[in-house]
Amino acid sequence: MTMTDTTNYPRTLDATPQGDGTDGYGYEYLANAGYFEEPTSDTLTYDSNHDVKYRFSIEGSVRIAYFEFPMDDVPQDTPKKIAQELKRRTRLQYFWFFDPKTNRVQVFRASRGNFQFIYNPDIHTGTTAESKLDKLEQVSEDINVLFDYKDVVDRFYRELWDHRSDLASSLTTESGYTLSKQEELLSAQRIIDRLIFLYFLVERGVVIPVNDSKEMVPGKTDRVFNTLVDEHDDFWTLLRTVFFDRLNSRDADDVKFTGSYWLNVPYLNGGLFQPEDLTTTDGTTVSEGEELVVEDFDWEALISELNEYNWLLDGLEGTDEDESDTVGNLTPAVLGYIYEKFVISVSKVGDDVRLSDLDPSERNDLLSEGNSEVGAYYTGEDITDFKARRALWEGLLEKIDEDLNEGKEPRALNPDDLYRPGENQIESIESDQKDGFDVLYEEYETSPEVLEYLDSKLQELKVCDPAVGSGSFALAVANTLFEWRSMCRPNTDEYVLRRQIIAQNIFGVDILEGATEICKLRLWLWLISATPVDTTEGATVDERDEIPPLPDITFNIRTGNSLLGFTETAAVTGEQHTLGSSTMEDQLRQYGEDVRDYRESSDPEKETKRDLERRHDDLKEDLDEWYAGAQSDSNNNRLTMADHVDDVSAAWDSLNAAPQSSTTLSIKIPDGIPESIDGYLESQGFTTYKYKARLDSPALNKQGVEKIFNQLREHFSDPDDWSVLIEREYAGQDFREDKLDACHWPLEFPLVFMKYGGFDVIISNPPYGASIGTEEEPLLKSDVNYECQGASDSCEWFYERALDLVHKQGAISYIVNKSIAFYSSWSDIRRKIISETEFKHIYNVGLGFVGVDLETVAIIHTLDEDTTNQTPTVHRSRDLRSTTANQPEFVGWASQSAMKESETIILHPFTEEDDRIVSDFESCTDFTEYWHQRPFRGVYILGDDQKNIVEGETPFIDDNPALQRYHLDSDGVRYIDLDNLTESNRKSAEKTRQPRLLFKVLRGSRVVVYMDETGRFASTGDIVNAPVETTDSPYTMSSLFAVLNCPVVSYYVHRMVYNESTETARNLDAPYIENIPIPPISDERSETLSAVANYTLFLNQYCSDSSPENGANELAEFFVRLADALTTSLYFDLQDDTAEMWDTLEGNIQNINYTQWADDRFSTGPYPEAETERIYDIVMGVYSSINTSKMRNLISDVENSPIARRIDEVLNR
Repeated sequence: MTMTDTTNYPRTLDATPQGDGTDGYGYEYLANAGYFEEPTSDTLTYDSNHDVKYRFSIEGSVRIAYFEFPMDDVPQDTPKKIAQELKRRTRLQYFWFFDPKTNRVQVFRASRGNFQFIYNPDIHTGTTAESKLDKLEQVSEDINVLFDYKDVVDRFYRELWDHRSDLASSLTTESGYTLSKQEELLSAQRIIDRLIFLYFLVERGVVIPVNDSKEMVPGKTDRVFNTLVDEHDDFWTLLRTVFFDRLNSRDADDVKFTGSYWLNVPYLNGGLFQPEDLTTTDGTTVSEGEELVVEDFDWEALISELNEYNWLLDGLEGTDEDESDTVGNLTPAVLGYIYEKFVISVSKVGDDVRLSDLDPSERNDLLSEGNSEVGAYYTGEDITDFKARRALWEGLLEKIDEDLNEGKEPRALNPDDLYRPGENQIESIESDQKDGFDVLYEEYETSPEVLEYLDSKLQELKVCDPAVGSGSFALAVANTLFEWRSMCRPNTDEYVLRRQIIAQNIFGVDILEGATEICKLRLWLWLISATPVDTTEGATVDERDEIPPLPDITFNIRTGNSLLGFTETAAVTGEQHTLGSSTMEDQLRQYGEDVRDYRESSDPEKETKRDLERRHDDLKEDLDEWYAGAQSDSNNNRLTMADHVDDVSAAWDSLNAAPQSSTTLSIKIPDGIPESIDGYLESQGFTTYKYKARLDSPALNKQGVEKIFNQLREHFSDPDDWSVLIEREYAGQDFREDKLDACHWPLEFPLVFMKYGGFDVIISNPPYGASIGTEEEPLLKSDVNYECQGASDSCEWFYERALDLVHKQGAISYIVNKSIAFYSSWSDIRRKIISETEFKHIYNVGLGFVGVDLETVAIIHTLDEDTTNQTPTVHRSRDLRSTTANQPEFVGWASQSAMKESETIILHPFTEEDDRIVSDFESCTDFTEYWHQRPFRGVYILGDDQKNIVEGETPFIDDNPALQRYHLDSDGVRYIDLDNLTESNRKSAEKTRQPRLLFKVLRGSRVVVYMDETGRFASTGDIVNAPVETTDSPYTMSSLFAVLNCPVVSYYVHRMVYNESTETARNLDAPYIENIPIPPISDERSETLSAVANYTLFLNQYCSDSSPENGANELAEFFVRLADALTTSLYFDLQDDTAEMWDTLEGNIQNINYTQWADDRFSTGPYPEAETERIYDIVMGVYSSINTSKMRNLISDVENSPIARRIDEVLNR
C-alpha cells in the first residue's frame, strides 16, 4: 500500500541493512564496490517525534549513508527529509535509500549542490530503465555517474539555440528604432532567462494559480504554461506584465490565468525584473519595458519545448513519476552549463547564426566544440569542490591566525588543532579528502563557543571569481559556505544563511553581460530553493507567509574587463591625480558605505539604486581618464592604440580623444590606392604608399573628415574595399562600458579594497588562450601593466592580476593549463608565483575536460614571500587520461624549495628512488655540451610546393610517426627533388641534411630519437634536428644516440621536464632537451655501446623492411634490452656485475659498417641484399657468443633493480 496516514508510521525507523542484500542495489552491492570501509551506525531525529537508525561510512573514497526500508511504510517525502537533516548536521555526501520489497533505489548527493537519482522498477521501463540500470552498474567505478546530466544539457542546448535566434529576429521597437544584432540577442537572452526563472517560480509554488476566492490551486508546471500560452494571444505582453509590473512592484494585482482563475505573482525585486535600457543603432536609449515589441514569434513552440523537461529548483525534489514522462531534469546548475556552451558556440560562428542553417558537419563540429569547452562542468564538480574547500579553509585560517596573534581567539580553541598542509600532518586527512574545516569540526562539534566563533569568521570572508561566467565557482563557494555554516548553526533557518552568503560573501566579474545575468539568476534560484513556500490546495494565498524579496546582488556581480583598470588605491598617475587623494578616497568610501546600506535594506528604494548607479558612472568616468593618462611604457612613452572607425562621427570623436600632435590618421586600401584617390589624399597632406596613406598630427575639422569619407565612398562601392584607422594615445572614452569597459576594482568593490585591502580568496578557471582585440593588446602586453609576458596569454595575465586582487595574506585558487608547470614560455608567471606565494595544494587534474585535449592543474596558494619550508600536498585525478574520473587522490607532498631550484611546479612527489635518480644526474653533463648547432625544426612543405613535389634522389622524412626508436618506417619516407622547391623551402630542407640526431614529437612518455650520421635525410617540420659534435669527447654519435634513447632519458624528460604530462603531442624543441643529463663514459665503453647501437639500428630496420621469419625479431629485441641495460648502468652504480656485462661484450664485439649499409638502404638504388645478409651473419655470430644465461641474467638484474623499476613505473603509469 501507499502510506498516506502520516500519523501511524514508525516513530523509530530502523533503516540499517536487514536482508542478505543479494537482490537489487542494496547494501551488499555498495559494500562490494568498496564504499563502506569501517561502517558504523547512528540515529537521527529527522522530523518531529521521528527518528531513523542508519549505517554510514566516512573512511572510504566517499562519505555515504545507507537506508533500507519499504517505502510504503513511510510518507513519500521521508527520504528527502532525512537527507536534508543529515546534510545540515553532518559532512556526509551521499544518501542511498533502498526498498527491499520493490528494489527501488533513491540516491541524493548533497555535496556541491543537491542532486537526486531515482530508479523504480514499477514505473521506469524501456530505454529509461535501461539508462538507469546502466548507471547503477557503473557505481562501483564512480558513484557520480548517477548524476551525469550531459545528455540533458546537449539536448536543451540544441533546441534552445534556434528558439533564441528566432526570438532575436522577432524583436522590434514601438517607435521604429533599430536595434543592433548584439542588442537583439542580448534582449532575447534576457527574455528567455526570465521565462526560465518564471518556470522555476511556478515549479516552486512562488507563482501559483488561485481562484476568485484567492484559494490556491496548484498545478503541474507544464499545464500552467500551456494554459498561459493558450489563453494569451500576446504572450510577450503577458510576460512583460509579469516581469515588470508584478514581480518588480509591490502595488500589483494578480494576472489573468483562465476562466475564473488568476495567477498570483508576488513582489520579488532583486534586479532581474527591472526593465533594461537598450541602445539603438543611432545611439538613442530606450526602455525595454516601454519599447520592446515581439512580432510573429512562435511562443507555443518554445513553451512546448520547455514543457518536455522536469523542472527542479532543488535537486532533492522530484518524484518517481516526474522522470517517467519527461526527457530529463532541468536544474539551475544545468542552465549554467548550457549558457557556457552558448558563449563558446557564439564565439565560433557569430551571434545570429541558426543551428538549422549549418550543414550537419558544421553543426556537429560546433556542438562538439561547445561540449569541449564546458566539459569540466559535466564532470568537474570534484575539481570545483576541491578548489573551493581548500581555498576557503585557507581564507578562514588566515582570519583565525590574525585573532591568535592578537589574543582574540576563543579560550576553548587549541591552535594545534588547526590543520595546515605539510609533511608533518597526518596522511589520512588528505587520503580521505578531508579539508581543514572537517578536521576542526570533528574536534569541536560539541563546543558552541568555537562553532559560534567559526561561523562569525566565515561571515567575514570575501570571495571573488574575476572570470565568473555563469557562476560555477560562485555556487561551489556558496554551497561550501552554507555547508560549513549549517554545521556551526544547525538550527538556523536555511533561507537566512543562504541570503547572508550571497549578499556578504560572493563577488564576481565577467566581461560578458549575459554571463553575469545568468550568474545572478543562479544565485537567486539557489536562495529561492531554500525559501519556505506553502502551496496547500484550498488555502488562501494571502494568509501564507510572505515570500521575502530577493536581495539585489547587482553590486556583487559586475560586468567589466577584469584585466583592465586600477586594482589599488595607491597613487597611480603623476602628482596631481591619485586614487589615494583624500577627495577620491572619501568619495569611494562614502559610495561603498551607501552601497552597503542599500544592500542591507529590507526594502531598498529603486531611486536609491538609480542614484548609486549615477554616482558610479561619474566616478568611473574620472577613473577612466586617470587610467588612460597612466598608460605609458617602461621608458615613459605613452602607449598608443589602433582605433578602427566606421563613420565620420566615430572618426571625429577618436581624433579629438587625444592630443592630435601624437595622432595619425591612416587609410588602408588592400587592392592598392587608385591614382585619383592617391592624388586627392596627397593634396590633403597624406603621405601615400601602395596600400596605405597616413596623415601625421592631423589638424582637420569635422567637415574635413567628412570630405575624406565622402571621397572614399564615392569611389568605392564596397565598404570592405577601404578602412580608416586612427592611431593615438589612449583616452578615457576608450575604457567606457561600451568600449574596453575597464574594471576599476576599488570602485566596483569599494569597501573590500578600502577597508580590507583586497579579497580573502580569489577562485577561478580563468580563460586560457582567449582572443584579445587590437585596442586592448598594447595594454595587456605592456610590461608596466603586466610584468609576466612569456606566454602572452590571457591566463597568465589573470594569474598576475589575482596577486593584486587578494590582500597581503589572501588565498588564490586557480585551475590553469598544465603548461604553467614546465613550459619555458610560462616561466615568468611560474617564477613569480613560486617566489611570492606559499603553495598549499597542487592538484594534477590531467585531461579533466570532456572533449578538450588539454591538461590542467589546480593550485591553491596564499600570498607570502616566505616560502622556504613549504611542502604543499599533491593530489592527482584517479585517472589522468580520463575526463570522467576526476576524483582527487592524495599522492604525497612536494617541496617548494625544490620548485624554486628547478623552476618547475612539481606535480608528483619524489620517492626515495626518485631522489637517488636525480642525485645521480649531478655527475652528468648537459646535452648542450654536445651541440654543434642549436636544435631546430625541419621544413614544412606547404602550399604550391606541396602540390608540385616531384620524385628525386633525396630521401625526405615526410611523416613524424615514421620515426621509431631504432628504425624508420618506410611509408613515411618519400624521395623528392629539392631543386623543384621554392628557394626558402629548399634552403630549409638542405639545412637539415647534416649529421644529427632527430627527436620525434613526444607522445606519451617515451622519448624517441633517430640517428642520421651522414645527413642523408631531409626532415619534416614536426621533427627537431639536433646537430651534434663528439670529436672532443669519448662519445661517438652512435653511443650518444643510444644514451638518448634509453629509459633514463625518457624518465628525465617525462618527469623532470614535462611533469608527467599526458598531452597528446609535445615537440622536443631546444629548451626541453638542452639539460638532458649525459653520463660519463670511457673510450672503451663508448666503442662497445656504439657497436650495440649499430646492431640495434640494423636489426630493427631489417625487421621493419622484410618481416623475416628467421628469428631476427628475437635478435632485435635482445639487443634493444641490452642497449637499455648498458645505458642505464652508465647512470647508476647498480651492481658490481654490470662490469662483467661490459667486459663480456668488449671481448666479443665486431664492428659493422652500418653507415654504408644505411646509405645504400635509403638510396634510390636497389636494396643491398648481399650486404644485409653479410651484416646479419656478423651480428648473429656476436649474439651466439654473448647470448648466455649469465648475460640474460645480468640484463634482468638491471631491469629489476629498484631504480629501473621506478623508471618503468613512471613511464607506464
